Amino acid sequence: MKGFGLFAKTLAANTARLNSLDAHTGRLTLVLGNESADLDSMVSSLALAYALSPTISAPPIPIINTNRSDMTLRPESTLLLRTTLQANDSGIDALTFIDDFDLTRVVSYGRKHGLDVWLVDHNAPASRQMELEPFVRGIVDHHVDENRCLQAERQIELVGSCATLVTERLRNTLGSVEPELAKMLVAPILIDTSELSSTARRATDKDIEMVSWLVPQVEWAWPSANSASTDSAGADQESSDEVESLDHVSSTHELYKILDKLKGKVSHLSARDLLRKDYKQWTVGSPAWTVGISSISYRLQKWIKRDSRKQIKKAVEKWVDEQKLDVALVMTHGKAKQGKGGVKVYGRDLIVAFGQSVHEEQQRRVLDGLQRSELLGLEPFFEEQDNGPLFFNQTRTESSRKQVFPAIKAVIESLSI
Repeated sequence: MKGFGLFAKTLAANTARLNSLDAHTGRLTLVLGNESADLDSMVSSLALAYALSPTISAPPIPIINTNRSDMTLRPESTLLLRTTLQANDSGIDALTFIDDFDLTRVVSYGRKHGLDVWLVDHNAPASRQMELEPFVRGIVDHHVDENRCLQAERQIELVGSCATLVTERLRNTLGSVEPELAKMLVAPILIDTSELSSTARRATDKDIEMVSWLVPQVEWAWPSANSASTDSAGADQESSDEVESLDHVSSTHELYKILDKLKGKVSHLSARDLLRKDYKQWTVGSPAWTVGISSISYRLQKWIKRDSRKQIKKAVEKWVDEQKLDVALVMTHGKAKQGKGGVKVYGRDLIVAFGQSVHEEQQRRVLDGLQRSELLGLEPFFEEQDNGPLFFNQTRTESSRKQVFPAIKAVIESLSI
């Protein structure tokens, strides 16, 4: 198997290949991350395409499932991929984003010449990409099984990070990986598990095992007097938004702190950008409901202080209309001070909003189901809820979107019983 460096050099040809299908007749293989396009999804699509490459005649094409311009919303992903790909004479410009080509045209090509799609970090195509479902050949994912694409080769395990499962595949086939690929893979596992924190309750034994396998293969920098070794790692020598490379990083702790701080720098984003930065959408139930969930690394109390409750409600209502949603869940999370001068504590909040087509009885039943869910532990954020989007504190802080989507899905499906 050729090394990751050689594989990375082939990435630059992929977009042109997808835009010149008339000149080709061979079977295509796409490796598609999920539509939230977070760090885990991007890294997993790249690494899985590399893992699959020895078994496929034409190199698999990893697809970043967001628009190219939206990388500006993801500075942590930009920094990691820029650092690791540049080390292999490649770069972010070489990657293929979902708006770089016509997906419908690729599907038409696939009907004539063959198309295999591997889903990574999700186990069913997004509601806006349903045309891909007949072509799904394989799945590597860590979310609750939606029981679709049953024709595919499926690896679905509820680990902390999808990169853990891709790492396991590479370990079993290669025995070792190159230093930059090891750094690329370990980063999302650390981010998704809060640095393997036992209190966060996201890391599984397999996540810990794969990190232990990857860490010795990374070429860490020698610690220096300027290297951060406390919880402010990376901030002592320079602000994380000024870091241009991760070559100086000397430990997993420093890598995590730099990327986590970048991921959390969202206070400058508009309300719409906050809602779309980490967003997923599904169609569930019968009759069908369109459900959208935004995950925002920004506590609700900070957001209200910045924009006001009234303006947030307007932004969420506009988002519901723009995306044509029946129900929107806006999950905010992060650390915030408990009272004046108090310590910062991690917490979660939830905003629930309905589309205009959802009548009051349906709204009541959905809200009742969510409030009864032990996965969420919802409590009113305000003493009085007024009309429009509703604000809650989520006391079960360990429940991320990975747990919340199955909860809202079950509630909606119960409406048709």
